[in-house]
Amino acid sequence: MNTITFEESRAILLETLESIDKCCRENNINYSLSWGSLIGAVRHHGFIPWDDDIDLMMSRNDYNRFLEVYADERFNVYTPLKDKNCIQLLTKIYRKDTRILFNNYKKKSLFGLWVTIFPYDNAPDEGLKEWEKKRTILLSLYHFKTVRYLDIDSLARKIAKFLLKIPVVFYSSFTLAKKIEKHLSICNKHKTKNICIWDNGVGFNCFFYFPSELFEEYVDVDFDGIKSRMIKGYDTFLRMYFGDYMQLPPEDERVPSHDYIAYYVK
Repeated sequence: MNTITFEESRAILLETLESIDKCCRENNINYSLSWGSLIGAVRHHGFIPWDDDIDLMMSRNDYNRFLEVYADERFNVYTPLKDKNCIQLLTKIYRKDTRILFNNYKKKSLFGLWVTIFPYDNAPDEGLKEWEKKRTILLSLYHFKTVRYLDIDSLARKIAKFLLKIPVVFYSSFTLAKKIEKHLSICNKHKTKNICIWDNGVGFNCFFYFPSELFEEYVDVDFDGIKSRMIKGYDTFLRMYFGDYMQLPPEDERVPSHDYIAYYVK
């Protein structure tokens, strides 16, 4: 296996970000760095020194338009909205000659060194609890539909096996992904007070809410020499989610957040 070093992975991820940024600028698509990548842009002017991926976010409308127009022969698009074999609900862009193996997947490479794109949606001003309840049900069904690909303990496997006996077995993961997108985007035709964004790094059903006005303007930012974008309301966004994001974490927490091996393919 021709493994990829940490330094090489950084160069590949920056190349991926540059490709995405080029497409977005050419097609008037707004996007922003997100989560740890947004902290990195503000605090380190690039990667957090121990970070091992790049996160972006887009409105659902821009997200769908990006999937329609993005075309770069160097990269693949791993997305549940186009790829019926995709078992993740977020889009990942990765260079074609790379693959990764997660330790919690069953020895199966699903994609390569990746940039994740998180779509965000308008949260309903009324009926929020009902909207959340249906969202949780749909996501849980999707999770149990795809859980067979993961190494899970025996209790979780038994629960998944039991739940898969219900009618969801007659739905494909692709169909469920479409249903989830439709439900999440029901308020996107009009402005609401808050937007809702999913962070699957925290938990499968874990969503966060932010004031919509934080996402109305975007500014350019340098990310390790690559011209990128971020929301103008980045400070409020980061403080709501991370607290004092300018404070470095303890040294023992300064480690990559994903457990994988990256390698080249021909």
